[in-house]
Amino acid sequence: MGSVALFMVMLAVPKLTAQEPGTDIHEQDEKAETVEKNMWQAKNGDAQAQFILGRCYANGEGGVACDSLEAFRWFLMAAENGHGEAAWEVAQHYRGGMAPMASVLAAEWVEKAAEKGRAEAQYVMGESLAMTDPPRMEEAAAWYLKAAEQNLPEAQYQLALLLLEGSGVERNDTLAVAWLNKAAQAGVADAFYRLGECHTDGRGVRRNLKEAAKCFRQAAEKGHAEAQLELATCYLHGKGVKTNCNEAKKWAREAARKGNAEAQNFLGVCYTSGGCGRANMKEAQKWFALAAEQKHPKGMYNEATCLLSGLGVKTNVKKAMALFEGAAQQGNVEAQNKLAACYLLGEGVERDYDEAVKWARLSADQGDPDGLYMLASCYLGGYGVKKGVLNAIQLFKEAAEKGHLGAKEALKELEQ
Repeated sequence: MGSVALFMVMLAVPKLTAQEPGTDIHEQDEKAETVEKNMWQAKNGDAQAQFILGRCYANGEGGVACDSLEAFRWFLMAAENGHGEAAWEVAQHYRGGMAPMASVLAAEWVEKAAEKGRAEAQYVMGESLAMTDPPRMEEAAAWYLKAAEQNLPEAQYQLALLLLEGSGVERNDTLAVAWLNKAAQAGVADAFYRLGECHTDGRGVRRNLKEAAKCFRQAAEKGHAEAQLELATCYLHGKGVKTNCNEAKKWAREAARKGNAEAQNFLGVCYTSGGCGRANMKEAQKWFALAAEQKHPKGMYNEATCLLSGLGVKTNVKKAMALFEGAAQQGNVEAQNKLAACYLLGEGVERDYDEAVKWARLSADQGDPDGLYMLASCYLGGYGVKKGVLNAIQLFKEAAEKGHLGAKEALKELEQ
């Protein structure tokens, strides 16, 4: 059932946190007595006693020194006697093993622990099945549900995602929101973020931008970068909160500092003349450059624009054209249009009608009105393509229907 995949998933699952040993002398005496009592029961095959001894050796409690190998020996005995929690401890031990069979053994013990009702193991089973090729989503959903019903927040969140996507289960937005609420109550930042999206889109709940902003804030305060960006957007456009440029920049900066390229570009836009507050092109260019370093297409386009016009940075046409091309290759229509115009007019590059048509066509294929207009202009003038007035008229019409004023004027002139 994909033991290696299961082992890889297990690497992301935290081990159980051991309880701190007591410092009270009376408490330690009681624990020592407990160890002695459990030792007798454990040697007689009592699985619970074996598990308790394993915990004692794992944590150095009850008058015994911390001994991971002795702890594992007792956990293994208990697990082989059907103890679910012990099976999970054994699986955790094999998780860190480097031996060839470690991953297989880890997977086997995870499955045994899951079948015995250990919620964390059930969650790992779900993760593993979701990662197989092809994914076994129905089985994954069944394990997530078992763990979610035991109030494991991570499983509640994953189950909610499957319900929103209709993956492995019938799509049910209302039930998804219910599970997201449970996970959010346990403090899962991703759950708050998804709840914000649900309230924004009206999925499973009535559309409520105020509640959406509240959810985004709760996730943002937990350091969730995407939620921080969403909250910034709320403040910029007054969605569910009063418009506040300073708050928009504050939360965008939080996400941008985490390396979120979308937030870096967003923050750059905030500092332009059309953003919010006083323009600062040097600051804008700084954030555009950071986004561009991550190959963010809009960031690349915006940095290129700054470099081409010397906005907040020294003019560098060669670098600007390289950035425009990088963004255009990712499908950014603004960059495609800019390249088409540059090659058509010979601005920043040598005039090349074939290149102009190439980039204009890519933009037009995406239905962009500027791309349609430029491609129409190429057909009308025979630039890089065989002159075709009928082709030009058709493209001008498509652009005009999308509100392009230049295309409307071109059609009027052609009709005369």
